Amino acid sequence: MRALLIIGGLALLVMGLLLGLVLFDDEAASPELAPVAAGPDRPAMKVRPGRDQTIRPGPQPERPKPEPKPRPPKDDRQGPLTEDTVQKFGQEFEQRWRQDRERLGAERHKEMERLWFEGRRPRGDPAAIEKLEKLLQEFPDTNRAGCAAMELGHHYMRDRELSLQQRREKAAEYWNMVEQRYSDVLCEYNAPAAGMSKLALATWVYRTTDPAMARRLLEEVVEKHQGETDHLGRPLAATAKRILERLK
Repeated sequence: MRALLIIGGLALLVMGLLLGLVLFDDEAASPELAPVAAGPDRPAMKVRPGRDQTIRPGPQPERPKPEPKPRPPKDDRQGPLTEDTVQKFGQEFEQRWRQDRERLGAERHKEMERLWFEGRRPRGDPAAIEKLEKLLQEFPDTNRAGCAAMELGHHYMRDRELSLQQRREKAAEYWNMVEQRYSDVLCEYNAPAAGMSKLALATWVYRTTDPAMARRLLEEVVEKHQGETDHLGRPLAATAKRILERLK
């Protein structure tokens, strides 16, 4: 009997110890949260006692956004130029455009612009070539005729119905025509037809067939077309210098 009492006492002692451990663990796992005073940039919060408080940084000043780089003008016409849309394509070009309109009359000028618009693209397309050649034939003494001659050179360089030699010959015919008959013509964004035609001749025709001629044309662009830019705003002289470096 005495042994049973001793065993029972030991059992009660063990159970008491186990219960104390459980209560201790619950208190350690879920301590009371102590309040932390609210700051100007955050609401009141609670942290666990006995642990380091993490200091949150205040609001950071906004970094200035870099200014967007200027983009070259985009020819986004949906149809022939009109009185309301021509101004954004360059002041000097606009003057030439209006002079042709006054001299030809509104209807004839509209027909010329229609041929130009429909003949620009797609390059190499026979129907487009036909429209630009008709423009040259019917309106040979206009500013637009010089642009058409320059564009015809690009058309023929992409005419897959011709051999490579024939393409070069036809393209050279029209690009030389620009220099001979339309040396003062300006196209959209005041792009000079003569300087751009020389670059095209040097790049597409003479670069592989006559490097000496290509060099002469490029040096002429550097010397005589300083300050002129293409329709994307790129200086012609700088473009010519880059091509010259590759020819050496």
